Amino acid sequence: MLKTRLTGLLAGTALVMLAACGQGGSTPGAGDDAPAVDASSAIADPPAANRAWMPAAIALPEPHSVLQDMKIGANTHLLQIVVPDDPAAEFPRWKEALVAGGYDVNDSMLFDGRLLFQGQGVESGQIAVSAAEEGGYMIQVDVSLLP
Repeated sequence: MLKTRLTGLLAGTALVMLAACGQGGSTPGAGDDAPAVDASSAIADPPAANRAWMPAAIALPEPHSVLQDMKIGANTHLLQIVVPDDPAAEFPRWKEALVAGGYDVNDSMLFDGRLLFQGQGVESGQIAVSAAEEGGYMIQVDVSLLP
């Protein structure tokens, strides 16, 4: 329940930021006049090349469905995917790979399903895992790049 509220809070914060910036989320390749993406339904997973902002150390579990893949403002990116199985076992691999990639990793929030990181051009980033409302698990990766 707490994770669901936290996920809702994070998503709501992102939407407020979008409204304040006057910029909407978009899927890769969508024009400015494209309709907004309904976050409640999965979209086709665009090629990984469209995610140059995401550290290569973050390997996404397969199979997965993309809920949101958007840019907020000039430097912040958000990816939300749904997977059928609990991905909590991925945290040690993500941490090891991020450290090996030169990132500073903070695992003090793992009790809440979040792994924080920074460095290598990333001002702040996190990988968060929570139960998805429709079943399965949601993985959220958000990254704010240095300007």
